[in-house]
This record gives sequence, structure tokens and C-alpha cells, in this order.
Amino acid sequence: MKIRRPGAAGRMQPPMTPMIDAVFQLLIFFLLTPAFSLTEGFLTTNLPTTSGPVAGKEQKLVQRIKIELYNVGQSGEFEDGGKNEFVSIVFNETQNLGANFDALRAALEEKRAQGLAANTPVLISPTMGCRHKWVVRAFDAAVASRFTEIQFAVPYQ
Repeated sequence: MKIRRPGAAGRMQPPMTPMIDAVFQLLIFFLLTPAFSLTEGFLTTNLPTTSGPVAGKEQKLVQRIKIELYNVGQSGEFEDGGKNEFVSIVFNETQNLGANFDALRAALEEKRAQGLAANTPVLISPTMGCRHKWVVRAFDAAVASRFTEIQFAVPYQ
């Protein structure tokens, strides 16, 4: 006589088609129902203007002097890439001084004579192909004009 075990008679498998239907309906529901807002993730705040380390004090904007050094060819045109023996100096984004470092020093000394403090930031910004000696000469002109806060920008192309 054979003894049957309870559960060994045959494995019971749940019907898969209704489960797949339910999963797809949930998937479609969760894909179509969310509404994302443009302001989601931003917190609106109303901070007081009369507190903090500079409360009630007028903030003074710091003036900065910018010296741009461009790599130019013999013709005076800007050349991207190669290292040339010529440079073009632009002072404060408006005054083109050509390759005259004495004029740069005179312009810096004129700014000091107008009352600019020695700790006014001077930013020297060379292009990628600009020779190191031109950057050093611009630095020397700033030091000779008694500026103490001299900064260098990362060369750009």
C-alpha cells in the first residue's frame, strides 16, 4: 500500500496571467499619476535682514583690477594655441595696452594714486598659450606698483 504525503500529490501553482495583469496595471498607474512641480525641492524662506554678522552695516563692494594677457602673433591678431613671442595686454577689460608692460605699470600706479588700497585684488588672467615670462612681467608690474593681493586665474583657451 502506498502512503501519500500531504502536499506531494502535486504542486499547486497560482495562475500567472492575473498576476501579470495586476503588475502592469500598477506600473502604468505609478508612471502616469505623479505630478512633478517646478518648485519641488526648493524651500521658501523669509530670512530677517537685520540679523547676522553684517546687520545694519552697509556692505562695500570690492573693486578688482583685471589684467588679461592674450597670445598674439606677429601681425597682432589673437592666435589660439601655439606659443608666440608677442603678447597683448588688456587692462580692466577696457584699456588695450598692446605689449607695453611699462604702460601697464603706469596704469597700475595711476590707480594707486587715485586712492586704491594696496590690498585691492589684482587678477592676472593669461590665455592658454601665453608664455610664462609675460605672466611674470605682469606680476612684476603689479608688485612694483605696491599691490599686495595678486591673484592668478586659470588659463583659458
